[in-house]
Amino acid sequence: MAELNGVVRTVYDFPVAGHVCSDGSVRYVKLVRKNGSQPQGTCAHCQTSFQYVKPKPSPVRHYDGEGVTHF
Repeated sequence: MAELNGVVRTVYDFPVAGHVCSDGSVRYVKLVRKNGSQPQGTCAHCQTSFQYVKPKPSPVRHYDGEGVTHF
């Protein structure tokens, strides 16, 4: 991925990452997978690059009121 300003942000949203651009407006960048790599995208306005990372499950068990466990 070409990086003009060297800023790469890790995001956990897919397929679109939203961010506040350098001019203060909210812009959305579509993330695409190229050659089997992690989905990536670059803002056309500020040239910030985004790299998607799949979130990991929480290591803490979460309990409901009826004792059901969620991970």
